[in-house]
Amino acid sequence: PELAIDLEADNVLLRAALAKSEGAGERRELITQELKHRIGNLLAVVQAVARQTFSTADRASVEAFNARLLALAEAQKLLIDSETRPAPLAEVVASALAPHCSDGDHAKISGPELALNGRRAHGLTLALHELATNAAKYGALSTDGGWIEVVWTTADGKLDFLWREHGGPPVTAPTRRGFGSLLITRNLGVAFSGTVDLQFDPAGLTCRLTAAAD
Repeated sequence: PELAIDLEADNVLLRAALAKSEGAGERRELITQELKHRIGNLLAVVQAVARQTFSTADRASVEAFNARLLALAEAQKLLIDSETRPAPLAEVVASALAPHCSDGDHAKISGPELALNGRRAHGLTLALHELATNAAKYGALSTDGGWIEVVWTTADGKLDFLWREHGGPPVTAPTRRGFGSLLITRNLGVAFSGTVDLQFDPAGLTCRLTAAAD
């Protein structure tokens, strides 16, 4: 069935709510919630278009596309939220890993409190989605005994952020770097104005980000 999103109807409802709001803080919160609602609507439209466009594509490709869309939507919501409050690094990590480690197992997360602006939270969310998806398919999260370590430190104004996989199948370097690797390395490095080192160690993939802490 076709999916129709009436954006003008949304505009009418938003204007009515804004007219009844009593202060700038309440108006800002209304706009923030409305933006996140519209991201959900837009995502639904894109997914419907994708289902039609890729109707003859293999299922795995379509699922990978949808998963990246969902990650992008979550990253956009973080970007919006960061306009009113910074995103805690631990919260960004936990949210990105939740689809793969929802019960708290298979992941050890530790590090000091650090607030991320929207650009950093956005870039880190997308990179962690790629890392976790790859780990679930080929790495530590593809086995019962495997687990992910995510640890960061801040010293002398520097952030050292490390993703390390343990207990998975032996790792081999890919013959070519795909789109996912670009999201992890180039996009993350630009978001933090730092450097990203992705190592395909046989014992477990590691990804290290080094950047200014703020």
